[in-house]
Amino acid sequence: MYAKSANELVVYKIAFQSAKEIDGRCRKISFHWTIPEVSQVIRSSSSVAANITEGFGKRFYPKLLIHYLNIALGSSDETQNHLHLLNAKGYIDEDELSYYSGSYKNLSVRILNWINYLKKRHNILLG
Repeated sequence: MYAKSANELVVYKIAFQSAKEIDGRCRKISFHWTIPEVSQVIRSSSSVAANITEGFGKRFYPKLLIHYLNIALGSSDETQNHLHLLNAKGYIDEDELSYYSGSYKNLSVRILNWINYLKKRHNILLG
């Protein structure tokens, strides 16, 4: 069975749920709207699911799908960076960092595996 929409994809579901969790956690930080890393991590985490969705909409054009998956991968890695900064500045603890960062590492691996599958399946040579 093939997915008919992006929200049926496991990778999308993980990205969406992770973004919701990060948003909820960040809103608990006092004066969260004044901390640049908070708004950045919320935006980058949301961007992962958004780019998976946009890419899925172009799934009949494998190079375009790969393009959006690469953007999603970059956003996932960016999210991990912002999480590390939030931890270094004391806004999230080590356990939270490990949990959220682990989710995004898993997500990055899944996205990269999908990209590699598409490249092999469609014999696409991209950087």
